[in-house]
Amino acid sequence: MKYFVKQFILGKTSILPIEASYFTQLQQSQRSMVAAKAIEEKYDLMISNYMEFEKELLLQITEQVVLNKDSYDEFYKIRTILNRRIVNLLTSTKLYYDQMQRQVRLCDFNNEGFSNTVLSYFSREYDDNFEYRFMDNLRNYVQHCGLAIHSFSLPSQWEGDGDSRTMRNGIKIYSTREELGQDPKFSKRPVFTECTDKINLVKSIRKYVEKLSLIHDEIRTLIEGNLSESRNCIEKVISEYKAVNNNDTLGVYAYSVDSGDPLGDVTTKVPLLLDWDNVRLNLVKKNKKLTNNSKQYISGKCL
Repeated sequence: MKYFVKQFILGKTSILPIEASYFTQLQQSQRSMVAAKAIEEKYDLMISNYMEFEKELLLQITEQVVLNKDSYDEFYKIRTILNRRIVNLLTSTKLYYDQMQRQVRLCDFNNEGFSNTVLSYFSREYDDNFEYRFMDNLRNYVQHCGLAIHSFSLPSQWEGDGDSRTMRNGIKIYSTREELGQDPKFSKRPVFTECTDKINLVKSIRKYVEKLSLIHDEIRTLIEGNLSESRNCIEKVISEYKAVNNNDTLGVYAYSVDSGDPLGDVTTKVPLLLDWDNVRLNLVKKNKKLTNNSKQYISGKCL
């Protein structure tokens, strides 16, 4: 088996021979970078669903102020759309968790046990935080039994005195212990004994997402060394190929052939480009760690 680098395009192109060990390193680098991009994509999906949930809360409050919704049908529609936002969010958090170990394992070509380390991050937050435990179990409840919102209201209250009075408008959504207890599986879970009569879903979701963001930041730190090594590896071979091909690297691959002929039948190809890793870096820049997310809220009072 022989290994080379060249452009897979029409026309004549330069061919760069490489060692077998270099080819293996390029394969590992490409796999790790693609996996890392997938990790960031799953996180971006989760954060996007979370933002849609928060936006929906504000939209429903605004519509209540402007349109003064008060019929059963209108309240049912509000509850339905908020349930949909929560289902979307919980689906994306489950997808994130289920795929994370496999993707991190692909970034761990030095066999340092990254997969088990990541699992310990999730386990730590599950053990340490009620909101994390509750939302994790609520996801299972929503998937197999019922919807998340069992009670909600659109409260309003006058604040201040005289002509300077302003009305504060909000929204409250809850899961109830009574409704959750109707599911024999949920009622047997340890988290059920921790549940109060009404569990504030907005607060729980914000805390849950905050902890998942913390985990994700730790995952980034865990795999960053290998990703830097992978990017450097591919940048190096691209630079080497530029030197023998007039700086042209469009459609360049590393590949193997059974014979010693670089124009023989190709057995394995590895694309040598950094576009997918640039996407990852942009997602990292976009989705920063959420700090004190559960302690923040948006107010229109200053407007």
